[in-house]
Amino acid sequence: MNKTIIKAPSICMEKMETLFIEMTAQNCNLRCKHCYIDFKDKKVKDFIPLEKVKQTLNTINKKDLKYIHLTGAEPMMHPDFNHILRLCLKHSSVIIQTNALNINDKKARFLRKVEEENNLGNEIIFMISIDNYNEKENDEQRGRGSFRKAIHAIQSLVKYDFNPILSIVNYQNMPITELKNRFKELCNSFNFETTDINFKIIPLMQKEKQVEIPENTEFEKLHLECAKSRTLTINGIFSCPLLCGDNRGKCGSDFIDFSNKNYLETPYCTQCIAHNQKIFSLDL
Repeated sequence: MNKTIIKAPSICMEKMETLFIEMTAQNCNLRCKHCYIDFKDKKVKDFIPLEKVKQTLNTINKKDLKYIHLTGAEPMMHPDFNHILRLCLKHSSVIIQTNALNINDKKARFLRKVEEENNLGNEIIFMISIDNYNEKENDEQRGRGSFRKAIHAIQSLVKYDFNPILSIVNYQNMPITELKNRFKELCNSFNFETTDINFKIIPLMQKEKQVEIPENTEFEKLHLECAKSRTLTINGIFSCPLLCGDNRGKCGSDFIDFSNKNYLETPYCTQCIAHNQKIFSLDL
């Protein structure tokens, strides 16, 4: 009897333009209802070691590298955050994906000095998580006080000539144009002049939501995160920040010997294919 083996679709990373560094998987000062992270009840000391970051930066092929993203639960909680930021700026521009609770006037002024210290022209770019233009609705999802703290952080960054990007999870599935216009009105209310580049609209990603992939899908033409990036974690290399800790997304233990090929077999993969957009990184 013939047995048909069904394989999941796969995609190969031709070049690595983006390196994600998961600074911590579990340490965060918020507990957003729609977060893709399954938080444990107690604090976990899972900060990526400084030496592991140094080793990676010395190992990877930096020819195609455009951006390093500092990500994770809340990357700015890492005890060596400032040191790691300076190291990364020596290799490329750095995007900090943060809820901004640790950013105030003093911190923004310090980060401006850090960027100016770098003589390679690399930038610090902030992606600030804020999910609703209405304070009450935002705080219902992200936690009490998170809206005002995010706005204060944005104002502090703008004061020191940063141009932050608002990272918005569209959990209400609003029309994107309407959502952007509402946020533009919000930003105008505190004199932050924005354009479309200041908004990263992210679809709501659900861990168990499996989406059927059409048979005629041309995978090489999709705008998938894993086609041009890899994620460094304390536990090895993964194809995507959403799959950190999921063995189906693991590509190897380090960048000396890792796989450029990964199979799109998880519910997150099917949702990425359906949305056909990069969930975390920017096309700048």
